Amino acid sequence: MELQMTVAQAAQMTKALKRATTSAGGWTALARVLSHDGPRITKQGVWSWQTRGIPAERAVQIERVLKGAVTRDELRPDLYQGYRRVEEARR
Repeated sequence: MELQMTVAQAAQMTKALKRATTSAGGWTALARVLSHDGPRITKQGVWSWQTRGIPAERAVQIERVLKGAVTRDELRPDLYQGYRRVEEARR
């Protein structure tokens, strides 16, 4: 079964991705830090996520490398909606 994002979720994902790139220091910097922490990706690959969507494993990786500045539920609201609430409840 394939999940599809709503228009609102896609807009949220795009906004969160832009915040992530700003936090990392730009498209190239985000690609570099992601490549250092996992499989290699280019700046163009990261940029393409604006239209193609962010892979779930990369959303988790972005949250980790940016130390929570942008979270996985912001980057992929279709998959991780409510994730923070569950994690925060455990603390």
